[in-house]
Amino acid sequence: MKRFFFILTFLVFSSPSYALVQNGLVREQNSGKTAIGGVQIIFNDAVPTTSDDYGKFRLLFNTKKPGDFIFVNEITKNGYELVNKKELEILKTSNSDQLGQDIILAKAGKIEAAKKEYYNISDKALLSGFEKEKKSLQSQLQRLQISQTEYLDKFTTLQEQYDKQKQALDQLADKFARVNFDDVEPLYLEALELFKAGKILETQKKLEGADLLHRADQRIKERERIASAKSEIEQQDADNKKGTQQDILAIQLLVQTYLLEFNYDKAEALYDRLVLLDNTNLDILQETADFYQQIQRYEKATRLFNIIIAHPQVLDWQRANAYGHIGELSTTTGKLPDALQAFTNSRNIYTVLISNNYDKIFYRSNLAVSCGKLGETHSDLGNLDKALTFFDDETRLFKELYEAYPQNVSFKNGLAISYSKLGETHSALGNLDKALTFFEERSRLGKELYEAYPQNVSFKNGLAISYAKLGVFNRDKRGDATKARRHFEQAEALWAELVKSYPAYAEFQRNWSSIKADLNAL
Repeated sequence: MKRFFFILTFLVFSSPSYALVQNGLVREQNSGKTAIGGVQIIFNDAVPTTSDDYGKFRLLFNTKKPGDFIFVNEITKNGYELVNKKELEILKTSNSDQLGQDIILAKAGKIEAAKKEYYNISDKALLSGFEKEKKSLQSQLQRLQISQTEYLDKFTTLQEQYDKQKQALDQLADKFARVNFDDVEPLYLEALELFKAGKILETQKKLEGADLLHRADQRIKERERIASAKSEIEQQDADNKKGTQQDILAIQLLVQTYLLEFNYDKAEALYDRLVLLDNTNLDILQETADFYQQIQRYEKATRLFNIIIAHPQVLDWQRANAYGHIGELSTTTGKLPDALQAFTNSRNIYTVLISNNYDKIFYRSNLAVSCGKLGETHSDLGNLDKALTFFDDETRLFKELYEAYPQNVSFKNGLAISYSKLGETHSALGNLDKALTFFEERSRLGKELYEAYPQNVSFKNGLAISYAKLGVFNRDKRGDATKARRHFEQAEALWAELVKSYPAYAEFQRNWSSIKADLNAL
């Protein structure tokens, strides 16, 4: 009896003076809100738990109070995958005993299947939009509404926009594949079904009819009203937040339809509202900042990247990448000292990350890119010795990565480009033997890449550039007209093929004209 009393007393006096309880629910995606039992749920600083047969679970936090951030560690059940991981990554404890976000799972493989479906629909619509814009430009040229030079510039911009949009499709498809139809309002559900059927214009009309811009403005005003109210109106706040999330989903889908048609003015207006609706969501901030950068809204993009950097939940690599984007924006706008500082910040973060995780490929490759950007900025500022130091670091890192992963094309291409930078810098410093070695190494790797992937336009153009640089080096630095001619001819042949395949691509036209002039001048 005494032993029992001692244990009981110990438990009473050693238990925390305050424990926060959060009740939650696990449901299956697109199932009519079917509950899932037997799900193992682990949050940091909470007692591990498992959902019951009704999908319910309880989290007990001994060190948290209402309004604190909580972080998910692991959510698992055999045969299922987590759907709303991103929504669960930024959670705060509520004033009530209810967790603010349900856990949504899907049977294994369903997300990937839905993702492929959305990707194929978007890819087809994007290509259709590209062809439509291209025919419009051709029509303007035929009617003499624009000059050939204007046509080439506009088509080059269109091609670049198409390439960037296509690269973003995978991420967009994943986002739409994770939408849970059980939790969306009829408007969005109907619009999404139209989108899935490939009816892009009908999707636009459905969402435009809801006047989402006006609805967003009303949500923002309501949020401001609630924030300024003296008395607590938690239910109104919760309703407005729920409605805001519904509007965000609808706006994101409407934005996607505009992007597929290259209608950037309408997309920009919606992105402006998205950030006002939720300036705490890292995904929204990143997506919007990338869009602003793409359409050359440099001030808007810089502002958002700075918000990302200061975000309380931002990861170190995300901050480093945001600094990298600011560096690129500063370079584009001619603010080289700002670019130098931003790229330095990016490099410093990745240097720390790599010191703790040297085997993590992502950190090493991004550190290499940061070093390369620092080298380019120092070179633009005339600091060739400093530039050389960073180009050496970039080359060393890409060489290590390529040797460790010889089948990785990106690492091989990164190494080839770094050799080109070293060649140019050594040439400018008068180290001609070293410069020639690096130019030749760049061409050797470029040739291997092109021969392995002859349909890759970037590799073909890169090889042509490397031959052209060898030609210029032999002509200007070595006075060897014979070697210069041979390299110029190699470059000219490649650009001639590129111009034939892509007659409207301005960069290939310019390079081809320039190399022919170099040949004629020899």
